[in-house]
Formats: sequence, C-alpha cells, structure tokens
Amino acid sequence: MTYSYTAKPGQAILLVARASGDASNVDALQQLRDSLVAQVGSSGKVDFEQVDRIEEGAATLASAQYDVAIANPAIPHTVEHSSKVLGQVLLALKPSGTLVLYELVLDAANGVEGLPITRTQEDLEQQLKFAGFIDTRTEVQPVSEPGLLELAKNHWKLSTAKDFVALAAGRVLTATASAAKPAYNVGAAAALSFGKKVKAKEATSSNAIAPKKAWMLNVDSDDEAEIEDQDELLEEEDLAKPDAASLARPDGAAPKRKACKNCTCGLAEGNMVDDSEACKPTEKPKRLTKPVDVVNVKSACGNCSLGDAFRCSSCPYLGQPSFKPGEKVVLGGSMLFDDFMP
Repeated sequence: MTYSYTAKPGQAILLVARASGDASNVDALQQLRDSLVAQVGSSGKVDFEQVDRIEEGAATLASAQYDVAIANPAIPHTVEHSSKVLGQVLLALKPSGTLVLYELVLDAANGVEGLPITRTQEDLEQQLKFAGFIDTRTEVQPVSEPGLLELAKNHWKLSTAKDFVALAAGRVLTATASAAKPAYNVGAAAALSFGKKVKAKEATSSNAIAPKKAWMLNVDSDDEAEIEDQDELLEEEDLAKPDAASLARPDGAAPKRKACKNCTCGLAEGNMVDDSEACKPTEKPKRLTKPVDVVNVKSACGNCSLGDAFRCSSCPYLGQPSFKPGEKVVLGGSMLFDDFMP
C-alpha cells in the first residue's frame, strides 16, 4: 500500500525508497511509479533511486533535475532519512521544488525499549531545516496495532512482539512531511548593486531628483518661530565697561595678597602675615663659575690632544692643532702673514 500523489504533466519526479525483498513493497512502488508516469506524460519523467545507495555514496543525484521528490512512500515507512540523504535530495530538486516524505516517528522524546525509532515529529522538522528545506509542514497519524505487530514480527524481528505492541500502542506515528527548496540553486550567486554616483551633468538637468536633506530650517515659513537677535538681548548696562570700584570686595577689605617668588614672610606656607608690611623676597646667590684652565685642563675623554676631528663640541682645545699631552700649545710665527710662500 502506498500514498497517492497527483502529479502535473511535464513534471520530473524522483522516487527515493528502499526496495526490500517483500513482494508487496516492490509491487506498491511499481504501481506508484506507473501512476506517476501516466500523469506526467511523455514530456515528463519519473526516476527511482535506492535510499541505501545514496547513503553509501554509490549513487549521486544530478543537480537541479526534478520538480518533486517523494521519499519512502510505501508502507511500512521504516526508513529514517539521514542528513546526507536529505542533502542529496535537496541538491537534485530544482529551485522551489517540493519534497514529500514519509517516516515513522515517536510521540515523545522518551523512546520505547527495543524500538529502533528515536526521532520525534519535532526532530524530523528540525532535520529538514538543517538540510536546507523551507516551509516544512508535518502531519502525523498513529500506527494501528496490526501495523505495529507486522513491524515487530517481520521488520524489527522482536521476540516479544505482543508485549511490544501493548507498550508502543499509540506512541508510534506515521509522519507525512512536506517541504520546499529555496528559490535558488545550491551555489548560486548574484551581483549586488551598491548604486552609482550621479554624474554632474545629470544632476544639473531638470529631470534630476534633488537629494533629500536630513533637516532644514525654513525662516520664511510662518510655522517656524522667529529667530531672536542676540544683540537685542543685551541691555545698556551690559555693554558698560566695569571700573575698579565695581570690582571691589563688598566688605571693603583689600584683596588677598598672593605670595611672591622666593617668599620669606611665610605667606607661601599659609601663615598669617601683616598686609601692611611688604614682602621682601630674597634673591638666590648667583653661582660663580670657575674659569677653565686651558693649559692644565685634564681630558676626560682622552681625545683633546688628537685634534678637532676627535674632540667634543665643548672641548677647550677646539681650533688648536694637535699636541702631546702635558705640553703647552704655542703657535709660531706671526698670525698676520700667511705661511704659504709662492
């Protein structure tokens, strides 16, 4: 037994299922395929692929080839679609293509002992979204007790089939999920337009649209308040220059004296002083500089006697010829005449 699906003429349909050794399963898939072939006509196509071959990587589906994909349509819907299978089906669908999927789920996250099903309805919808599908919708219907007994004996090979049916009755559901592929193909790219600058010639033309301003103050508008003139806000006494009497302290006392440099009266230390006495700051004694003995000077660097090329910028021997350490430099002859004789 299978679920019927109404196809449109010219559609490309992909059937993904597990063709078991059960004759009824194979006959149900063949009947569904023949029905779909008759509906799509000669302009369409219906292909079939084993879900186990897709899972193992033995079969690779072509990209963007099918309008509709129908997964696991034949009872007992024991296939649990992995993320790899769903990813391959998404790749095979055309943009905005539709997926119809059938799978057994549980009514709650707490599993039943001995049951190979662990996925709930929410888990199935989440798995479809993770694979890249959108607009996911799921409808569930409880599996009947005869159907559970058939699953326990023939498919899951459980030794205590009757006990299992009593425990799992009403908890195993058949989920019919529908989802769609986004309106673009995997790996599609589109150019982004960031706008082009308006040429100066086009901006000055009559058809050019003036750019919108963030805000504007319209002085001529009656809706806006008049702007006050700042000069009119000043009175005559505000413009008068203050004299010394107006700046005096209200109590008539003299202004507080400030400590001068090198203060000796204690005002700088915060002591109370007599304002009638003037402060007499002391001058620091000037430091006497010792004249430099050019003759007996001792070289700190040891390069004074070598010449100007080796001397420091503050060397007292700058401009003098090289000499031996300890001897006095004497310039022979007269400085009024050149040593060079033509």
